[in-house]
Amino acid sequence: MDCPSRERAGWLCDSYFMGRVAFNLSGNTLIETNFLENYLLPDKFEFIPEGMLPMCYPSDHPNANYIPNWAMWFVLELQEYLERSGNQALIDAAKPRVMGLLDYFKPYENEFGLLENLEKWIFVEWSKANSFVQGVNYPTNMLYAKMLLTVATLYDRPDLQEKAVRIQETVREQSYNGSFFTDNAVRIDGKLTPQMANCTETCQYYAFFLGTATPEKYPELWHKLVQDFGPERVENNVYPAIYPSNAFIGNYLRLELLSQQGLVKQLLHESIDRFLYMADKTGTLWENIHTRASLNHGFASHIAHLFYRDLLGVKSYSLQKKQIFVEFHDTDIQSCSGNILLGDEQFYLHWKKEGNRLFYTYRAPSGYQIHIQNNSSLALQKEDKR
Repeated sequence: MDCPSRERAGWLCDSYFMGRVAFNLSGNTLIETNFLENYLLPDKFEFIPEGMLPMCYPSDHPNANYIPNWAMWFVLELQEYLERSGNQALIDAAKPRVMGLLDYFKPYENEFGLLENLEKWIFVEWSKANSFVQGVNYPTNMLYAKMLLTVATLYDRPDLQEKAVRIQETVREQSYNGSFFTDNAVRIDGKLTPQMANCTETCQYYAFFLGTATPEKYPELWHKLVQDFGPERVENNVYPAIYPSNAFIGNYLRLELLSQQGLVKQLLHESIDRFLYMADKTGTLWENIHTRASLNHGFASHIAHLFYRDLLGVKSYSLQKKQIFVEFHDTDIQSCSGNILLGDEQFYLHWKKEGNRLFYTYRAPSGYQIHIQNNSSLALQKEDKR
């Protein structure tokens, strides 16, 4: 459910994040399976072009509108869904839809291999980033490259991996201005020209989250994002020419990037700054950083996934392989405990700090392998099970 007030069917992209949380909270992928199957069952989708997927389904779109970006997130979700569910049969069944989607995008590729002049609702996020989608939109092409890499993995297509790498290289050459990635390029006298003034915070997060950029390739930019950006940047008038992100998707991508680099202490403090005022005011988390839209939105549940993964420390787990990976990080909280559902069973983890040691205990179902990694500065000590 996207939001109970007006959108009771889930939207793609939102579903990428909601699928993670649904697995954490339910211990299964039943709802996500039903959601994804909705996109596979119809012979065709009325009102939208062949190969394209509805932005939200089951629902009809008689105005012929669609979000090409959201169809790409569908593919990214398939890969994570496979890891959660082990349901190879659904991935195989999705192949015609995925290949049809590739066929849809191909006519929009320009001489550089980048998507140009996509039609309908090109959506990056609810911010100034949506004002720079004309011509070649670089965040969209970063997503396109990631989608191709995902298809290459899911369906053994090394040719698509090579194509994706070329797109990433081209985006880096055209979009990066020496300090930041710019959002788009337009034709001026027939020449594709990056618009250097069109530069958003969210574009930077797309670059790093989708693999076009890495902290190793762009250490100065990464340092700026970590040290100078965040909840107080606009108030402090830091880099005012870089248009700020909104809640979805930019601020969530930022938290994901902090997690990937093990910056869990910063993640915790920023999540408090980003979301506590919402919870204090309405008891819910919102579609935007302001109150002018839904004040109870499905994707916002992703913060629960972050807390399970990064604060409690249940990094990942597999019901099929019966493996659980736990990673401990430095945080400013003194203790944490929680349960993760594993089908009809559950995994319980508790940890606490005492002096320079981190004590932990867990209860796991029979047959599960538990892998513990200590990324904190404290000495790790296991307590007796209880």
